[in-house]
Amino acid sequence: MSASSGHPTAPSEAAAGPEDPVPVTATGLGLAGAAAPEGREWTVRSLGMGLVIGAMLAVTNLYMGLKTGLWDSGSITAAVLGFSALAPYGRRRGVPYTPLENNLTQTTAAAVGAMPASAGLIAAIPALALLGTGVPGWGIASWGLVLGVVGVLVAGLLRRRLVEQEALPFPTGIATAELISALHAATPSEAQGTRAGRGRTLVGAGVVAMVLTWMRDSRGWLPGMVALPGRVGGVSLESLTWGVGVSPMLLAVGMMTGPQLALSMLLGSALAWGVLASWLLDTGLVAGVGYEPLSSWLIWPGVGLMVGGAVVSLLAQARDFLGAAKDLRSVGVGWGGLPRWSLGLAVVACVLAVVLGGVLFGLGVPSMLLVLALLVPLCAVCARGAGQTDVSPVGQVGNLTQVIFGGVRPGELSPNVAAGSVVAGAAAQTGVSLWSLKAGHLLGASASRQLAAQLVGVAVGAVVAVPAYLLLVDAYGLGTAALPAPSAAQFRAVAEVSVRGLAGLPLHAGWAALVGFAVGALSTLAAKSRAARWLPSPVAMGIGFITPAYFAVTLCVGAGLVTLARKWPKTTEAQESSLSSGALVGESLMGLIIAATAALSRSA
Repeated sequence: MSASSGHPTAPSEAAAGPEDPVPVTATGLGLAGAAAPEGREWTVRSLGMGLVIGAMLAVTNLYMGLKTGLWDSGSITAAVLGFSALAPYGRRRGVPYTPLENNLTQTTAAAVGAMPASAGLIAAIPALALLGTGVPGWGIASWGLVLGVVGVLVAGLLRRRLVEQEALPFPTGIATAELISALHAATPSEAQGTRAGRGRTLVGAGVVAMVLTWMRDSRGWLPGMVALPGRVGGVSLESLTWGVGVSPMLLAVGMMTGPQLALSMLLGSALAWGVLASWLLDTGLVAGVGYEPLSSWLIWPGVGLMVGGAVVSLLAQARDFLGAAKDLRSVGVGWGGLPRWSLGLAVVACVLAVVLGGVLFGLGVPSMLLVLALLVPLCAVCARGAGQTDVSPVGQVGNLTQVIFGGVRPGELSPNVAAGSVVAGAAAQTGVSLWSLKAGHLLGASASRQLAAQLVGVAVGAVVAVPAYLLLVDAYGLGTAALPAPSAAQFRAVAEVSVRGLAGLPLHAGWAALVGFAVGALSTLAAKSRAARWLPSPVAMGIGFITPAYFAVTLCVGAGLVTLARKWPKTTEAQESSLSSGALVGESLMGLIIAATAALSRSA
């Protein structure tokens, strides 16, 4: 997973140059016995299952994003769950569940699951709350709906150029199509065995995670973490948040992200909650012991690391900016192959964006027109990143927009964050949509039907994600050890620096941020060399500065467990994703249930 892209970590793919389009058939994947692209596609069951799975993904991404800054596109998980639920039902009814239906299910689910990021619920909206600007629930939902629609339409606009003409890899799209083909090509007995094993693992992990979360957060029978013994400079490790978290979700994130990201985060935590925290207390720069007093200073070098890496990553994508200009010129005629009605929808969405920007955030018409002018080319940059490397730099382009608006509207924090949310929100949906469209292209799906499914998913995702966000924030707070909201801290910090400069920061925090920026930039540059596999991720290190130390320790435990389990690859490959997905969904759903129960008890 990536804090900037919200996507599972995968080996970077080499940029693909122009080539003949991949054949739009499932057999074009090169899988023996792949299912032919025939049969039903847009059905009530495929769309409905996608919405149900997407709702779970949305809650999971929201909960995980507010805790760790990470979120997942969920395409592969949705394909497995859709097949597990509907394939046996289809056989019993004599109406088989087709590969195209499965593709529509994952397309819909991914669109719903991306809505916490599109609506800014992981970054911009909590950042505004931390700055003292409240946004009503209806406003957040409307804002997210508009940005999600724009993001989907931009993806549809770029589809012909990037997916068909240049045939960029979009590795997640390829993996999703291969998985769907393999599931539907298996014999009934093979499919039943695989489905039963994975299904039992996922459900079992989810139930265990829900019980543990209930015992921890509702009953208080389990601690949030098991503290490590010892002291640093006269302060207990427990006071500095060192321990192992009693959190199935954090273990699952470690399993999914792997050792490099987990160890990078642990390195950041060691520097922040070991070295710097002790120095801050010894010098009296921070008076109180604990997460919240120390994090008010430590977020600055952490954000410096993240932004330094982001700047270099964007500079490394300079060619993508040029490519984006060519992409936009190539789709300028004929509206990129989109249905005619989509043009009217785009106009309505842009008008609503201008209105909502002024009503909710004080962004006047000139400011909104400027940010909308930036939106399409920056979304195109993210689209190329998603296509070439499987990483969409969502957070980076949002922060770039903030820096631009720091000069356009100096002295205004809330409009700065809101401007960044426009680009980041639309770009999040653009990347996820193109991964799904790539899978559909390989399977021979209808692009217009996928587009319609994505738009339905956006609408449902806005309805699901916003109440869940309000419940979680009401129950756990923001910027707390329970919900550190690392991405929100980054948006808030970039806004404050863009508007006020370094002078408004805590004593010496500005210098620490500059050092962090330099380290993040140099680390990202060095990662282009052969030593990349041995170098820490500056983004993960920055998250280690912002979140409690036990987050990183627990991620390392999860990564270590799955690394050890890979000594038995047959078992691990079959169960690893189901185990981690079940743990993620279980804790997220129980966390939301506890928050809803608490809200109901207070209102009674």
